[in-house]
Amino acid sequence: GAVRQEAFEVLPGSSKTGGPLPRAWLGGDSDVSVVIRGGASGRRVLWVFADTLVGRYSAAAKARLGAGLEMPCSSVALVDCGKDSCVGRPRFFWQRSAEGTTLPFFDMPAARRARGEILWPVAGIASRDGDSVLLLAQRLLRPMTVLGTTAIVIRGVGAEEDPRDWAYTTFDLGDGEMTWFSGITYAADDGDGVYLFGHERSSARGGRHRHRTLRERWSRTLLARASLTRLLAHDWTGAQYWVEPGTWASPRAPHALGAAKRLVVPTWESTCTWSHELQLWYVFNVEGGGVALWTASHVAGLWSRAGEVYGLPKPFAGNSSWLCYAAKAHPELRSNAAARPLDTVELVFSWICNSWGDEGTWNAELFQPGGMDLSVRGYWPRFVRVLVRRTPIEIRTA
Repeated sequence: GAVRQEAFEVLPGSSKTGGPLPRAWLGGDSDVSVVIRGGASGRRVLWVFADTLVGRYSAAAKARLGAGLEMPCSSVALVDCGKDSCVGRPRFFWQRSAEGTTLPFFDMPAARRARGEILWPVAGIASRDGDSVLLLAQRLLRPMTVLGTTAIVIRGVGAEEDPRDWAYTTFDLGDGEMTWFSGITYAADDGDGVYLFGHERSSARGGRHRHRTLRERWSRTLLARASLTRLLAHDWTGAQYWVEPGTWASPRAPHALGAAKRLVVPTWESTCTWSHELQLWYVFNVEGGGVALWTASHVAGLWSRAGEVYGLPKPFAGNSSWLCYAAKAHPELRSNAAARPLDTVELVFSWICNSWGDEGTWNAELFQPGGMDLSVRGYWPRFVRVLVRRTPIEIRTA
């Protein structure tokens, strides 16, 4: 996946005039990608990130500079697609206040922002015509209390080239006990139906989530289905839980949640994707020192762990000062079929590691001299290409 990684080498150079260094996008997590309308070819990729580092970079020291660093809780990027590829150099965007302060791309109303509420967009889907986008965000109270899920709807994305000119609307659903931001995907190769993946709070045991420790533990995956057209209209009343083969139940039914089956597949901050070529659903998940591939012939299972597809490199593997997560598929980054071996299917995913620990550890890992060398760079999306054969399933990291 070198060509994909090189496309994300967007670090600015040093000031050519000796003046102040330019401010730039210096990393972000939870990268979501969807193909939308627009650009010279009529197709482009919208990348959406949660917490983002915006600041200055020293090319001489190969380091982020902590002075003046800002961390909006969302940013976006656009990549124009060519005839055969959607791999390219991203252009990053965030919002700014009238005073020049960096703001999240997706923000809360002023009163809720003043209470410390933020949005982390972590899943998304585009309409079939590429003109509308639905994002699912974690709604949190700073520092790390999950309040629920917020749907973000952007319409008319093809009509405006600059995403800062887009208008978006939001709709809160669920609460901290039931979340639906884990994933969303089309239910079939055509049509309006989508699957959603959620979790419920299940006990008070300890667990790790992103760059924090949670006191609660979350359930196995819940599955729902809905009409994307209705969700884009902020109408969630038609969503249904999967109960058993052939049976779905309305969330309003008293028995629905209790009857809903929990899928034995990890989907927290991941993606669930259908491969038409493999005739399989697949999920990538960071597990210990590697990334595993899970597959199923039906979205409801049975799911099985096909094996580890990638071993995390040092210094991230086996290092308690790093937390790695958010393994997400990006089908639009696949190579042209003619460029890969016969009888293979290419899957592309990204993963990210963030510093885990106190402020001293954070500064040492993310702002150290030489810390932006790719071999040790944290808080930056990394891309992996996997070649898979269907029968029997055989995996090779390219």
